[in-house]
Amino acid sequence: MAVTEAQARRALRRAEFPWSPEVSDPRKEHNQRHDHFGLLSVLATAFACGRTCLRRVEDFSADLGAVARRALCVGRTISDSTFYRLLAKQSVSGLRETAWNQVLDYIRSKVVANDLFPLGVLSLDGKSLWVSQESSVEGAKTTIDPASGVLTAALMSVRAVLTSSRVRPCLDAEVIGEKEGEAPAFRVIFSRLIKRFAAHFQIVTADAGITCRENAALVDKAGKHYLFALRANQKTLHALAVTTLAQAPLKVRTEDHRGGALIVRELRTVTVSDDPELDFPGIKQLWSVRRQVTLYGASAPVSDEVRYFVTSIPPTLLSPTRQLELVRLHWGIENGHNWTMDVALTEDDVQPCQATREAIAVVGWIRILGYNLLSAWRAQSPSKDRKPPSWSRCMELLRDAFMLNSHGAAPATIA
Repeated sequence: MAVTEAQARRALRRAEFPWSPEVSDPRKEHNQRHDHFGLLSVLATAFACGRTCLRRVEDFSADLGAVARRALCVGRTISDSTFYRLLAKQSVSGLRETAWNQVLDYIRSKVVANDLFPLGVLSLDGKSLWVSQESSVEGAKTTIDPASGVLTAALMSVRAVLTSSRVRPCLDAEVIGEKEGEAPAFRVIFSRLIKRFAAHFQIVTADAGITCRENAALVDKAGKHYLFALRANQKTLHALAVTTLAQAPLKVRTEDHRGGALIVRELRTVTVSDDPELDFPGIKQLWSVRRQVTLYGASAPVSDEVRYFVTSIPPTLLSPTRQLELVRLHWGIENGHNWTMDVALTEDDVQPCQATREAIAVVGWIRILGYNLLSAWRAQSPSKDRKPPSWSRCMELLRDAFMLNSHGAAPATIA
C-alpha cells in the first residue's frame, strides 16, 4: 500500500513539534550549519520510523523529500557525529513541556480522545530507561552479579500514559536512579499533570510499586479516583483482600479465545468502610481478578493467578463489566507504550548517546515525542479486520511519507 499525498501531509503536520522556548541550543552561536529545532525534529521523526541508531538517522536525513526538508527546517544530510554532539550537550529543560504541547495539540485536533473508556484513565508504571554492563553514569543504580562479578548500571523511569485513548500518548516521565523509587516519582509526576491534564482523566491506575497512603491521599485530594494494585508491601490491606475476597460472590466472568488458548477472567469485589485502622485515604472497595489460561485440548490451566486491587471508586460508579475493563485497561501502558518503546523503538537495546544521565534522559524524551507521533499516525491509519496495522508496517509507511517529494513520488524503502 503506497502512501498517499494526504497521508504525507498529515505526517508532516505531526512532525511540526511544538518546541518549548525552554529548549535551548547548547551549540556555539557561530558556524552553525543546521537549525537547532530542525536537528531535534529529524531525530524525533527518525525515531518514530524505527531509525534509532544515529548512523541510520543520518541515512534518514539524506533520504528526506524536499517537502519534509522544508517542514523540518533542514537542507542537507546531517552526519551521525553532529547528532551525537548535540545529544551529549543538550539540556533536558523544555522537552517535557514540548511533549505536553504535543499531546494537547492532539487533544485539540481530536486525535487523542477517551474513546476506550469515557471517564478518562491515567496509568503510571515503572520502565527501564537505560541498562549497561560496559559503562555507568552518575546517579545510576549499580548491581554486581555474585557469580560472574559483572557490574550492571541502570536507570529506571516512571511513565504516565493516557490509556483511555487508543493512541495511548505518553504525557510525562520521571527518571529514577540510585536511592530513588517509583512511589516518590509518582507524586512528582501527578502534581505536574493535575495542573495541565486534569480535565482529561478521572481515574488513576498504578502498579503495586506506586501503591502507598501518600499517593492515595494525593489522588483523593485532587478529586480523582485511584485503582492501585495490592501486594504484600501493603501487608494489612493485602491480607484483608485475600481473606475477604475469597468468600466474595462472583461479579462478572469473561472468556477470550486467543493464540490457541482460552483465557477466563473473574472479578470479585467487596466494599470496605473507611476504617481508621486501615489508614488508607479514600478507600471504597477491594477487588480481585482471577486469570486462567488453558491451552486448547488441555485438561488443566497452564496459568492461574489472582491479582488484588484497592480503589476509591464508589461501588455504583461503574458496572462490574466496566470494572473488569478498567483493570485490563491499565495494562495498555505495558502492552501499548512500554512494549512499543522496547520492541519497535528499541529503547532497551539501542542507546544513541549515553555520555551522561542527562543525555540519556534527553534521548528518552525524544523517543517519547517519536512514540507519540507514531502512535497517533497508527491510530489514524486504515484498519484491517477492525485492527490497526502492525507497528512495523506503520513505521515503514511513516518513513515513506517523509520521503515523499514535491512531485508525489517516494523512493524505495531502504532496509
